[in-house]
Amino acid sequence: MFDFLKQVGKAVADGMGLNAQPNTANTARSAANSVNNAPPQVNKPTVVPDKPVPFGYKNSWLCIKASSPEEVIEKVGLKNPRVSNWNDGVYGNHGGVFVSPVLDGYVLVVGWEGDILDTDPALLDGLAKKFTELQFFSTHRVSDYHVWVKYVGGEMIRGYGYCGGDGEVLLNKGEVTSEETELGLDNLLPDNDADWDDYEFPDEENVLEIAAAWGIDTLFHKKTYPESTGFICDVR
Repeated sequence: MFDFLKQVGKAVADGMGLNAQPNTANTARSAANSVNNAPPQVNKPTVVPDKPVPFGYKNSWLCIKASSPEEVIEKVGLKNPRVSNWNDGVYGNHGGVFVSPVLDGYVLVVGWEGDILDTDPALLDGLAKKFTELQFFSTHRVSDYHVWVKYVGGEMIRGYGYCGGDGEVLLNKGEVTSEETELGLDNLLPDNDADWDDYEFPDEENVLEIAAAWGIDTLFHKKTYPESTGFICDVR
């Protein structure tokens, strides 16, 4: 735990420029300012905070009730946290995930394990037990892959997943939520044996709509948040 907090603290310090080594020019300038009674110059942050950037299409993410991004980083088991703004974290070519600051009680992990239902659904179940509430979303229009899952108290209360590319219902568990009903998603294909003519199919817009209804609107149409930074982390 100490090493982890020390690592996150170093990432914050690096992002704010607190660990930058002074060069000769800076030292000379500081001395000149002192002689002239001018205020000392402070190194500017190397990471410039920005407002949340829209995301969701052809993406996957966790939405977790948590008190801090550091809590999420530790419990999810992410590695090597580096301070990042939203644009670089979500759209930068860093090969990791972006962990957001707290937004209305939730922390987002953007770019996390899009194929988890196929590769290791037990991992998602186990992760959910570490938090009071955890949501997972994934959507990709090319493969017609659309997933939304919600856990409360470590138990999945609702999960639906569909892959049109394979013509397969990946998951259909729990009662349809009121939010799904309000969005007209209460007549989706229930299983692989059902008659397709009797049911409807989800799309990427539905995934983003449910994410907004359950917690955070990742297109940020409904609410404006202040400039902030989060962390880029490695998954493994």
